[in-house]
Amino acid sequence: MKIVEKYSEDSFVEDGFLKNKRKPLTIEIPFEILCNTVLSLNEKLLFGLDFTFKKKLEFNQMTNKKIGDLLNIHPNIVSSCRKNLVQQGFLEKDLRKYYVTELYKNFDYSITKDFRNIMLPIEVYNSEQLKTGEKLLWGEYNSISKGERYYFAKREYTSKRLGVSVESISNWTTSLYNKGFFKEYKLQTGYCTHQRKIITCSFKR
Repeated sequence: MKIVEKYSEDSFVEDGFLKNKRKPLTIEIPFEILCNTVLSLNEKLLFGLDFTFKKKLEFNQMTNKKIGDLLNIHPNIVSSCRKNLVQQGFLEKDLRKYYVTELYKNFDYSITKDFRNIMLPIEVYNSEQLKTGEKLLWGEYNSISKGERYYFAKREYTSKRLGVSVESISNWTTSLYNKGFFKEYKLQTGYCTHQRKIITCSFKR
C-alpha cells in the first residue's frame, strides 16, 4: 500500500503539526458531521481534518494542494469543499487559517443515539485505492471492530450513520473487501437472517 512519503514527521511540523510528533496524523470525524445528509463525503473528510487540527493547534493552514496530496483529492475539489464549509458556517477563514465553528454541534439528536466519532489512519485517508465514501465506511467499521471484534450492524443502520444510501454501503463494503481492507468478512444467511460480520485490517508501523 502506497503512502505519500513526504508526510513524515518533519512535513507535519512544517504544516503546523505539533513538534515531537512520532507518528502520522490520525483524522477524527465527529458523529454529528458523519451523519449529516447535506454535506458531501469530501466535505465530511475535509471537516474531519480541520476538526483534528482544532484539537491540536486551533486552526488549519495547509494549502489546498497539500491537503489534496494528503487525502488524494484534487486541489480544486478541496477548494470547493472549503468554500462550501465556510459558506454553511462550519468553518471560519482568517487569511490562510481555517477555524472550526461550533455549528456542527447543532445536531438533531433524535436521528441517532450512537455518538461514536470515527478515526482514519493515514493508510486509509491517504490511499489512492479508496473512494472517499469507502474511507468513511472503513472508519465506521473500525470504530467498533478495531481489528479484533466483529462489526455486524445492519446496512440500514450503517447508512444512517454515514447519511448515505443502503446501496452505497453494499457497494463500498464489497470494494473494501476486494481491496484488502478487511481482515475477515463473513456473510451469514439463513431463515430470516442476512448478516454481514466484518473485522477491519490493522496496520503495522
